[in-house]
Amino acid sequence: MPLLLLLLTFLYAWSQLPKEYELLIQFKQTSDPSIAYRILKDYPDAVFKDDLMLLLAKLEKSKGREEEAKRLIKDINPKNLSPQYKEEYVSLWKDLGLDPKEGFLKHPALFREFIPQLRLSPEEALSASEELFRKRYYKEVISLLEPLEFGKTCYMLGRSYLSLKEREKAIGIFERCEDERAKADLAVLYFELGQKDQSERILSTIQDKKLLSDALFRMGRQCLTRENYGCAIDYLSRMEPSYRREFNLGLSYYALGNYSKALESFLRSLEYTRDKEERSASYFWAYKSAFMIDKERANEYLIKASNGNGFYYAVSSAMLGLPVASKAMRVVMEDESFPKTASIIRAIWLAGFPEYARLEAFKRIREMTSSDILALSKLDTYLAIRLATRKYGYGSLVYSAVAFPKPYRDIVERASNTYGISPALIYAVMRQESLFDTYAISVAGAKGLMQLLDDTAQYVARREGIRIKNLFHPETNILLGVAYLRYLLDMWNGDLVRALASYNAGPTRVKDWNSTEDVYLFIETVPIAETRNYVKRVLYNYYVYSDLLK
Repeated sequence: MPLLLLLLTFLYAWSQLPKEYELLIQFKQTSDPSIAYRILKDYPDAVFKDDLMLLLAKLEKSKGREEEAKRLIKDINPKNLSPQYKEEYVSLWKDLGLDPKEGFLKHPALFREFIPQLRLSPEEALSASEELFRKRYYKEVISLLEPLEFGKTCYMLGRSYLSLKEREKAIGIFERCEDERAKADLAVLYFELGQKDQSERILSTIQDKKLLSDALFRMGRQCLTRENYGCAIDYLSRMEPSYRREFNLGLSYYALGNYSKALESFLRSLEYTRDKEERSASYFWAYKSAFMIDKERANEYLIKASNGNGFYYAVSSAMLGLPVASKAMRVVMEDESFPKTASIIRAIWLAGFPEYARLEAFKRIREMTSSDILALSKLDTYLAIRLATRKYGYGSLVYSAVAFPKPYRDIVERASNTYGISPALIYAVMRQESLFDTYAISVAGAKGLMQLLDDTAQYVARREGIRIKNLFHPETNILLGVAYLRYLLDMWNGDLVRALASYNAGPTRVKDWNSTEDVYLFIETVPIAETRNYVKRVLYNYYVYSDLLK
């Protein structure tokens, strides 16, 4: 872009910057507390309010005004703080000598280090435990729940021990727990340990039909993933009628070679489908079963599968020679202009506040038009997809127009040429891993566009001679992610499905899974639901991008 045009673009963006952001910049440059107080007074709904209050509290403390610093920090909602400020918030809370219990009740995960010294009511402990359990702080949950009344806490207590892989303790708790959810988990635990009699004893005590069916399903799935298909049929047949019962019975019969029974089950599953994606899956597997019986009749099911959605829709469409990507996905945006609301969001972004730009966009979502969202897709593909989903819905024309972007084209092409992996597959993985969010961090600590764990990134970097300065940097992250995918493909002799499963769950786990050569049966018998769905979604993305990049 010519220098003059770049300057004009910057000046125009600056002219669109909301006043509160101009003041925020001034405050950061001058550390003048009067500017911060003006923002808090005139713009009480600013998306960065809590971050600003933290910065102001630190400033007031440094000037010896501790009472004012205390007032400010106690008014902060820690859930609204940017990630980089959360530790500073806790540190400042401690430095100011504020009540740790008050901090803990506001945000249990942030203040969990104080648990040993807190005196909480049973209600407070239980409420905090629920949040800590959601955030996977199981040891802290146990320390809070163990002193409480057993009957009210036993299920979460047992689940916490189970999540820590302490099975014996979990079994001991579940055996004494009257909560039927605990009984269902206990029955499955005994089944996993090969104690079928104990499992059946517990199953016979479960009155709730939904919980009973769920336990039977989990045991049936274990049989299925272990390639014990007769066992799977035994447990699945005892469930209440449902989509997952019939679909998994169909898989079990198909694996045994009983294609007529499989066909019956897949067709019966259609009575319980909840959406087009499930209908496509049922029809596709009906096609596979019918193909083994009567090839001419089978094609009608394949055609019906191609009229749905999701992975099996894409597979069926490709098999029939039909386009997978819709016309809306092929929209090419040549208009470089930014409508009013999009211009404001871009101005905030270019001012150096990408996180606030995203928050501001959702704050202003009512005034967002389809043109705004299309324009923002050129600035932040992740934001555009999220906005389109929130305002217009998954599958809408606006969503389709922004859902499969092609950012970082030069980097992707370079990675493709270096490692022999198609751009379509790189985009497919990137979309599923991060939805093109450069700053994405998973619960497990995976980072960036290709969601790499630190250990994996370091291993690949040493192997490939890539220097890591910043793992979030798009070029570094994409090159490392594609190099790792190449490594997995070579490990599996080009088996894309097992390579993708390994990218998500780790190659060690995948080596122990179903040995079938039927790629679709392998996918459906992946024992981890997250990985099973991951593989399907990446492959769906791959079909779409292969179509778009022709």
